[in-house]
Amino acid sequence: MKNAKLICSVLLAGSLFGACTATNGGYNNLNNKTTGTAGGAAIGALIGQAIGQDTKGTLIGAGIGALAGLGWGAYKDQQTKELQARLQNTSVKVTDEGNYINLNLPGGVTFPTNGSVIGTGFYAPLNDISAVLNQYPETRIVISGHTDNTGAYSYNMDLSVKRARSVADYVVRKGVNPNRITINGFGPDRPIANNSTTSGRAQNRRVEIQIFPAY
Repeated sequence: MKNAKLICSVLLAGSLFGACTATNGGYNNLNNKTTGTAGGAAIGALIGQAIGQDTKGTLIGAGIGALAGLGWGAYKDQQTKELQARLQNTSVKVTDEGNYINLNLPGGVTFPTNGSVIGTGFYAPLNDISAVLNQYPETRIVISGHTDNTGAYSYNMDLSVKRARSVADYVVRKGVNPNRITINGFGPDRPIANNSTTSGRAQNRRVEIQIFPAY
């Protein structure tokens, strides 16, 4: 009974924090920031005490409260190692960019040509990504679609948004809170390679998932 009362109090506090987050179509606007990291960490610590008697409860409490205890650097390093270990045999490139983690999902293996429906062969990597995102809840997630510069600009912009949304929808179905997610479509505006070559265009066709601290 004591634990039940504590959990109810924690969930009420969590709902008050969550009510402050603005969304657009289920995902955050580009300029909105997820707030309340300190509050979230404190809530996580309480949840850990309340339900930490079983393994699942302990993991939830530890994940939510870890950022406060470790700081973003160590929290980010743990996520990076976990992602690299899970994705080492896939085409996803995991890089530590200092202030955030970047996941590069090559468009050629994620989507069919000119399509925005995720290929079934890419479900397994996205399942692993979703599992880590759920394991480290004190983060905000930016999912951005990119294309090469061939074809109409407006078409590429629309395709990049659709692909970003497809990835976001997938991880949400796997339990990731949509309030943590921002989606963008940049079309051909942010190339990472030379669009004058076949290999360069292939590199530019991608979706990136960027993981930031939740403040």
